[in-house]
Amino acid sequence: MLSRRELLLLRAMYQQGTVTAAAHSIHMTQPAASALLKDMETRLGFALFSREHRRLHLTSQGRALIPEVLNALSGMESVDRLASDIRRGASDRLSVGAVAVAASMLLPQALLGVRRAYPHVTFTVRAGSGLEIIEMAVDHRIDLGIVIGASAPNERVHKEALAAVSLFAIFHPDHPLAEARSVTLAQVAALGLIALSPALPAGLATQRAFEGQGLDYRPLLEVAQSFTACELAGQQLGVAVVESLGARYAQRMGLVARHLLTMHDAALSLVSPRDRPLEGPSLCLRDALREAVRGLGVVAGA
Repeated sequence: MLSRRELLLLRAMYQQGTVTAAAHSIHMTQPAASALLKDMETRLGFALFSREHRRLHLTSQGRALIPEVLNALSGMESVDRLASDIRRGASDRLSVGAVAVAASMLLPQALLGVRRAYPHVTFTVRAGSGLEIIEMAVDHRIDLGIVIGASAPNERVHKEALAAVSLFAIFHPDHPLAEARSVTLAQVAALGLIALSPALPAGLATQRAFEGQGLDYRPLLEVAQSFTACELAGQQLGVAVVESLGARYAQRMGLVARHLLTMHDAALSLVSPRDRPLEGPSLCLRDALREAVRGLGVVAGA
């Protein structure tokens, strides 16, 4: 097992690139840092760094460790901050998980309402996929999560549907479709589809909708974020297909959004640990998110 000091040194090496700079950043001497690195490599059984042109570079094995090193230190630092808050009497802490588009379109106004009611609360916002957010709720890493999709039920998580979700076609106001009152998937296919990845609920729904109508699913561009799809459509690179919250983002950009179809097997939902009832700030946030959804008009055909 690596100690916190060793994890700090690995992170510093990743960030600084030299033993001297890394050692200085964590208040170690260069000889002590070099000795610690050698000791780590001996215990781990593989080389962490290779030397090229008098500089150390992470080996493939070393690079594989870095994400977990960063996650481990982030967790330790979160524990330190929480302990500090408790010592100072500021024990109100709210951890929220959200898929990216929900974090941008729903959370800011909702968190503002929580801050007004609980001025001393501190927030932690974690991003992830729907399944990752659910796992965070299972592990009590978050108090409340916002997901989109029809994730497999988990008996350790409470789930509350906030709104149905639809697919929308997004395009520039100067696009030939701008005057059309309705848009079909066939028109989208003919004019260049900008699709979300099928790894996302909306992306998978788009692919299935195309296949269900006998259309070739051949995206001109495939991206991992609704924001990116909308930006590309804004540059007139094609027609984006995104979910309801992405459509609201597009409208804020001045783009045109036309309803395509309702995702009957997916919803915008809240998740929370089933064995830890919502109370105080988390209960306030739930109510604020409900209001934010109503305020945005996030409904199936809006």
